[in-house]
Amino acid sequence: MKFKTIALAALMAAAAPAFATINTSGNLGEGEYVFIATNSAGSYAQDLGITTDAIAALTSGQSFSQSVAGTEWNKFLSFGGANTQWAIIAVQPLDAGLNPGEINAWTTRNINQALGTIQNTQSNDGSSNLAVHFADIDSLSTPKVDNNRKASAFGTLTYSDKGVTSFNGFFNARNDIGTQSELVYLTASSDVTDAPSQYSVLKTVANFDGTTVSFASTAAPVPEPSTYAMLAAGLAAVGFLARRRKA
Repeated sequence: MKFKTIALAALMAAAAPAFATINTSGNLGEGEYVFIATNSAGSYAQDLGITTDAIAALTSGQSFSQSVAGTEWNKFLSFGGANTQWAIIAVQPLDAGLNPGEINAWTTRNINQALGTIQNTQSNDGSSNLAVHFADIDSLSTPKVDNNRKASAFGTLTYSDKGVTSFNGFFNARNDIGTQSELVYLTASSDVTDAPSQYSVLKTVANFDGTTVSFASTAAPVPEPSTYAMLAAGLAAVGFLARRRKA
């Protein structure tokens, strides 16, 4: 299936204005997606500069893509390391409770990661830790620009280890390069700490081919008006023939 790529400028116009930092606050849906690549030698983070609402607004045949090429990506590659995996995550901890919508995450998931297994406190703690981690990445990114990018060696403050990209080990967001991933929304389901978190599988898939991060809508196409007209004409013809046979 071929996807029509939407220009970055058009998507950003539909989303909130670009931020110089990774946005994790504001109104629900204004959190920004962050791309993370990680291996045993280092990690790379890139603020994609697009909100969860903007990606959710993609319709059938539409997509969004962004290259990772640049100085920081080259620095990440220079660390070496093997078996690089990637994830895309956005978080919005808007309150400190366990009610739905107070602490929120939108994330890719590993192809083997079961749904409905992460608990409320696990989801909330993982999301809140990611918000702190993203703030650390912002504070140490140089230069300070929109779509901050940061390569981090293993053992440094901003190194995104497997704990960071798996909500402290309870939900694996990582996949191998070239492996397509669903996007999932996570939030607390109730004030019962060990109850399963509420989740929704979104109508969007993401991928990373080694150079480009991409999102694509999986929503069913909406028929064109002409399609409905043809269907109506066909039904009318069938009805006409049926009446002739009875006559």
